Amino acid sequence: MPQVRRCKRNGCHALVSAGTYFCDLHKADEAEYIAKLNQRASRTKYNTVTRNATDAKKERYAFYRSKQWQSIRHQALERDHYLCQYCKVIGITTANSRIGDHVTPYEVAPDMSRDVNNIATACKDCDNVKRKLEQRMYGTGTDNLRNTRTRLSVADWALLINKKKDEREGL
Repeated sequence: MPQVRRCKRNGCHALVSAGTYFCDLHKADEAEYIAKLNQRASRTKYNTVTRNATDAKKERYAFYRSKQWQSIRHQALERDHYLCQYCKVIGITTANSRIGDHVTPYEVAPDMSRDVNNIATACKDCDNVKRKLEQRMYGTGTDNLRNTRTRLSVADWALLINKKKDEREGL
């Protein structure tokens, strides 16, 4: 027996096949209903709970989607010739790196967020390890910042990242 459901129109108890929402009598309402479903799906809980939870997070999210950030990031990538700067410090060449990473995180020093000298090109692996180190060191991503006076250079970060990678690989 095929799967059926009730018509979505209030008060209508007609059964329709599972692929449709309205019976033949109320078929005209279906396009509007589907549009509302799609609109609702695009407003995810993640955006309201995480990205837009506070004014600071809204501002940071907007910055990373701005043309200004795209321009700064592009300048840094071109300057570094798309080579991961953290790998480069330890003598490894990782080409085609496309992540513009704030050496001092945005949350720790928002005033440095637009400084191209605070942006380093990073590969995915280094960026992921550095993000975890930042979370432990500064408390980034938790709304519980601490130790915000510490500033590390690319070379300092590279050594910490390399040490963490060696631990991960059991070396």
